Amino acid sequence: MADKPLEYQVFMHSYAGFNSTSTLFYGERDAVLIDATQLLSDGHRLAADLIEMGKNLTHIYVSHFHPDHHFGVEVIKAAFPRARVVALPSVVKDIVFTTTDKVDMWGEFFGRNEPETVTFPMPLDEPRLEVEGHVLEFSDDWEGDSENNSVVWVPSLSVACATDVAYLDCHIWMIESNAARRKKWRESIKKLRDFNAEVVVPGHVSAETLALRDTSCIDWSLRYLDVYEEVLAKAKTGTELWEGMEKAYPRLKGMDFGVQWAARLLFPKSCPDWFPPLPGEPGTIFLDPKGVFIGDPPRE
Repeated sequence: MADKPLEYQVFMHSYAGFNSTSTLFYGERDAVLIDATQLLSDGHRLAADLIEMGKNLTHIYVSHFHPDHHFGVEVIKAAFPRARVVALPSVVKDIVFTTTDKVDMWGEFFGRNEPETVTFPMPLDEPRLEVEGHVLEFSDDWEGDSENNSVVWVPSLSVACATDVAYLDCHIWMIESNAARRKKWRESIKKLRDFNAEVVVPGHVSAETLALRDTSCIDWSLRYLDVYEEVLAKAKTGTELWEGMEKAYPRLKGMDFGVQWAARLLFPKSCPDWFPPLPGEPGTIFLDPKGVFIGDPPRE
């Protein structure tokens, strides 16, 4: 039985770190962190915040294989050496199969702000952890901005961490999805409603909406996917794809480079030079755990 109510705090990471989030669930003494960072600099800022909170970090849970949720684990581990790094068995497998390629790719792109080696999570025996009697439940095989996301549900708080199944006020990473997968993605977003949660924490968010404690990321993400499909269906060039999304979301800065990278992959002949360069050669980047690219094919 839990003696005291559980609390939580959401942390947002930098623009270059994909505006990703980490969520700390904590009691009087102990705490569990959901996801780390990609950039080491973001990891140090997060570690400093956690140290100042004065909690005993027992576990760092990794939701899925994307580097922006676990590459910075080593920094957190250095500050909290007794914390166990854990994930669901399917996620551990995904990380094992993707880490070498992604360390090489992002290391070339971000240099010393990326780890040279990655701390692999240990597989959980059962899909749950406890913080001072409060249960955190985990489930995998959620479609999101990659395959096999996992979601966290905390019944005592009526809070779910959507991880990368849902975003809020931040451009969504569409690069690793195709039309068929986005249909499944919509169903996963809708399934978040089944928790009947009071709060759904998005995996990526803007600073302006970080403090929101509601479920608005569900409807926001569904709408964004619909807008993207509409814009993509009309776009004939990379510039048109970017301009269509910019017109629909004129004040949105977070992860705008993701849209421009998507445009470079979809329309490699018609993107302006000012779009940021891709972090590698098409066909060798943004690969899934099977080592293949599963995004939409080029349109020119």
